[in-house]
Amino acid sequence: MTSWSFSRKIALRYLWSRRAEAFISIITVISVLGVAIGVTVLNVVMAVMTGFETELREKIVGTDSHIVISSRQSSWIDNWRSVAETVGAVSGVRSVSPFTYHQVLIRSESRAAGVLLRGIERGSASADQVKSYLPTHQGLDQLFAPPSVTVVMASGEESEASIPGILIGRSLAQTLGVYVGTPVSVLSPQVNSTPFGLVPTFRRFVVVGTYSSGLVEYENGVAYISLEEAQRFFGMNGGVTGLEVRVADIQQAPKLAKEILEKLGGIGSNFVVRDWTATNRPLWDAIQLEKRVYFIVLLLIIVMASFSIITTLIMIVIEKRKDIAIMKTLGASTRSIGRIFRIQGAVIGGLGTILGLVLGFLCCLALKKFGFPIDERIFQMSQLPVQMEPVNFAVVGLSAFLICFFATMYPARRAAELEPSEVLRYD
Repeated sequence: MTSWSFSRKIALRYLWSRRAEAFISIITVISVLGVAIGVTVLNVVMAVMTGFETELREKIVGTDSHIVISSRQSSWIDNWRSVAETVGAVSGVRSVSPFTYHQVLIRSESRAAGVLLRGIERGSASADQVKSYLPTHQGLDQLFAPPSVTVVMASGEESEASIPGILIGRSLAQTLGVYVGTPVSVLSPQVNSTPFGLVPTFRRFVVVGTYSSGLVEYENGVAYISLEEAQRFFGMNGGVTGLEVRVADIQQAPKLAKEILEKLGGIGSNFVVRDWTATNRPLWDAIQLEKRVYFIVLLLIIVMASFSIITTLIMIVIEKRKDIAIMKTLGASTRSIGRIFRIQGAVIGGLGTILGLVLGFLCCLALKKFGFPIDERIFQMSQLPVQMEPVNFAVVGLSAFLICFFATMYPARRAAELEPSEVLRYD
């Protein structure tokens, strides 16, 4: 029998004893369950954190854009069509859409709210993205070609008038107390000189729909009108605030942003090019930091479980002192004796890790299938997001197994250092 086979046979026999040492077997089962619970909790938490990161990235990138091009020196870009043509020729760019962005005050009959008014072009990728936030029975046709509405003149008479349309978020509509067909007033910070002094630019719009993006703060803070109407309202003379660029692979956005900037003249040009990772870097850094902290803190559960492994092995060493002494007397090497207890710890850690991975996977599947409701106003989503990534399971499993294996070092060394003469002297 080889040294390895000998150590493995003795290790398994010690772990699953059914006689006088049955108590040790119970402690072994408890150790396995302790490791399994720690691995399960860690896997579930990592899946939830990854789900939060993915959901927020998809919603933020979806409502914003992959790359944004703006002017460095002026408030808008005049020759945006030629710029869009240049950017669209870059390999990997899927679409280029113009937009305007202005801060305004929307006022209903009873309430008011400050929002960012965004102008979008009909048929653009931005318009298609906004359309995906609408209910299935709604479209954007009325935003670009609103129907006539009935208005009350100063004399009290009713009259038909053509008022430009505005699309607002569902949460903002509830805040303002408006619905589809309700006229609202939009006030711009830009002022006009009149005989009565300086007055803000004022325009009436009619609510043509409400959208729901899944981000409550976004719905409360952004409203949409047509690009042509925004250019007229803010006096932009056909210019745009910037260009939204959507790419085929969002992970390549930083690389493509640099390439686009080079196409537009480099750092010394009049353009600023920002990709989605730079725009939301503080948020992504905060999420990554939270994931690391959760991983380290919850890893302590496995570290605590490893102490039960140490306890189990020490009890086995104490119980089997005579057996160890006899084995060494019969020729078993110090290395073989130490290997017995390392194998025992590896078996406990391995079983606990595998059981924890299976339980973690099943728990994640249950959360995805049945869902766990959360406050949409706080977390920007209605259910707990879960995304299982193989790399997370692999890192958790490997970390748990290594912790359990290192926990065997001290008991294995104490067993290997036992002197047969000292143990058998009085027996």
